[in-house]
Amino acid sequence: MNSLSKIVLFTAVVGSAANEVPPPIGFGVQRLKNFNSKSGLLKTTTTCPEVDQYWYKDAVVDNFAPVEHQQKWAGEGQRYWINRQFWGGVGFPVLVFIGGEGAESCNRLTSRMYAYNLAQEHRAMLVDVEHRFYGESYPTADMSTSNLKYLSADQALADLARIIGHIKSDFKTKDSKVITIGGSYPGNLAGWFRLKYPSVTHGSIASSAPVIAQTNFPEYMDVVGQALIHFSGQKCFDAFESAAEKVASYINAGDYTRLETDFKTCSKISSTNDLKVLLGDLMGNVQGTIQYNNEHNGVMNATDICATMTASTDYYANFVSLQALYRTANGQECEDASWADTVAYLSNPTKDSTNAGRPWTYQTCNEFGYYQTADSQTQPFRSWKWLDLQFSRDICYAAFNGWTSDPQVEWINQNYGDIHIAGTNIAFPSGTIDPWHALGVQNSTAALLPQPTEQSVFIEGTAHCADLYAPANSDPESLKYAREVIRSLVSKWLA
Repeated sequence: MNSLSKIVLFTAVVGSAANEVPPPIGFGVQRLKNFNSKSGLLKTTTTCPEVDQYWYKDAVVDNFAPVEHQQKWAGEGQRYWINRQFWGGVGFPVLVFIGGEGAESCNRLTSRMYAYNLAQEHRAMLVDVEHRFYGESYPTADMSTSNLKYLSADQALADLARIIGHIKSDFKTKDSKVITIGGSYPGNLAGWFRLKYPSVTHGSIASSAPVIAQTNFPEYMDVVGQALIHFSGQKCFDAFESAAEKVASYINAGDYTRLETDFKTCSKISSTNDLKVLLGDLMGNVQGTIQYNNEHNGVMNATDICATMTASTDYYANFVSLQALYRTANGQECEDASWADTVAYLSNPTKDSTNAGRPWTYQTCNEFGYYQTADSQTQPFRSWKWLDLQFSRDICYAAFNGWTSDPQVEWINQNYGDIHIAGTNIAFPSGTIDPWHALGVQNSTAALLPQPTEQSVFIEGTAHCADLYAPANSDPESLKYAREVIRSLVSKWLA
């Protein structure tokens, strides 16, 4: 969900719940190490006495191999969690969270999420399934490039079908209706699962799902700019644009020392790619604020950063101060500016439950793209021409043994249908200030959906996956209404 700050950390996915810091966006190695989970849930100390952890020991390395050549996973198998707190027993529904580009935990099945309310209403079992190659769910002994050929959306969907069948068999509830739920990349999987396995699930909530695979994704930054204007007016947009231009002027003058001093880099800027790592982190901070706006207590939101950026007419100085605030919030003493460190981290094939950066980067290099460049000329960082498509290609090349191909986005879109996805009983909630909505189903494109039971739920003024969280008194009316729409759809699917 990085310029490969962009590949890895921009995909985000469901952000962490209240009082947790969202995963920082950027390609510096400190950012990559903090990208333990799309949701940040590994960092929480919350216990979940009502949730049990299990291992699916019959998971298959290659779901599409001939049966006589199928091999079971290395280690324990595939990890999943179940909350039966409200389950009515045999025949009652099963609500399944789909894991994505990060480790899962029991927290997904607690009162912090809206599905908890739905489970209570429908006396449903709650399940969370960890995605292959993330967290503790490794089908192979390591993350070598040769083993990562088993990492794909198709494999993940097949895993999910197998494990749902196993759970229903294990609890002797073969007639239970299943609803699949996901946000961001798992939102894609939720919609695609209903498309590919309609006999296994009765409906899907595909929240903030960027269902269009796209190599270059400059529209992300367009939405960031629009969000700044939405919350604080043109002055905020102009302040960021002015500061970015000042940074560009120092770069064009070869004054890297000024940037090293002002942004407290951890090392000297010795190459253009070092510079790109730094710029990706600086822009990534702003991206993260917009993507997760108002989803975390005690974390800067769009209004806050605009207040800092317009506190004086020296917009560059304001930007330097803002980045210092971000370093404090992210627990960083300095700002990364080392291409070598980034490549070393992303190239490490060792099995590591806290390294989501390498497998997610592989998925973007191979399948989805999603490279958030600064190419658009209608966004405030347009002067940062260094954050280009080539940087993302260079990351793929360096991390995966000389990878030279662009991601197979045409095939992904043909396989799943992009915004023409021909499934049934799928809800597509997304927020108007979520940068990922540019690749998803929204009101303006909902007419392209071929099935009448597919529905866009476009939520004014909200960010990434906001509808998946538990209701709060501070929620805008648009979000409250969206949850009621989702609630009504789930009730209809389960009727």
